[in-house]
Amino acid sequence: MATIQSAFYNSINKHNLVKPDQKILLAVSGGIDSLIMTILFNEYNKALNNSLDLQAVYIKIQQVTIEDQRINQIQKYLHEWNIPFQIINGSVSDDVKFRCYACAKERRKQLCIYSDKNNFDAISLGHILDDYLETGLMNMIFHGQLESIKPKDTMFNGTITILRPLLPIYKSKIIQYADSIKIELSKHDCMFEENNKRNEIRKMIKQLSILNKGYKSNLRKIINKWNNYEI
Repeated sequence: MATIQSAFYNSINKHNLVKPDQKILLAVSGGIDSLIMTILFNEYNKALNNSLDLQAVYIKIQQVTIEDQRINQIQKYLHEWNIPFQIINGSVSDDVKFRCYACAKERRKQLCIYSDKNNFDAISLGHILDDYLETGLMNMIFHGQLESIKPKDTMFNGTITILRPLLPIYKSKIIQYADSIKIELSKHDCMFEENNKRNEIRKMIKQLSILNKGYKSNLRKIINKWNNYEI
């Protein structure tokens, strides 16, 4: 069975995500996925003789910001890994109905502004295989197609490049790896976590996986086929 490190490295190589000497902005969301992405990138960079310029950023939105204790834990880990860390304030207007989409849109906007201003070659996000399956199924239910997130994508006529090196890796593997290297984060519950469409899709996948243990594997195959790439 492939280790999480080999799955990460294979993802980078298979999809041509990064090249030596590039400047990569690591989007740290406050969750375990993006933190594990950061340490895996740091290990990968060592194999490249530290030729990558890695920097991390957290977009702080007041309505859903993580606790100071969690921010301090993240800062501690990034300091140990010698990765510069920046906290950027974002905001969602009180005139806008606050929900997951508004939050994600503001985070993405602030990431793109910071990346462009500081001449990064790419922004790396911590999306995992669970996100890939949920997005594909959500699009099938609500839009009649299976389009999902890509391992490498561009925005704004190619001026912004988005990387998702964790895309072939399940959440369970992320948690197992975090436990094995003693990475701990204090618990954080977003007030909108339970009341959104994605959470309902997540529950649906769990129930269908009880009905058929091979359901997630089958869903992965059909989403891959629709999007014409192999995750």
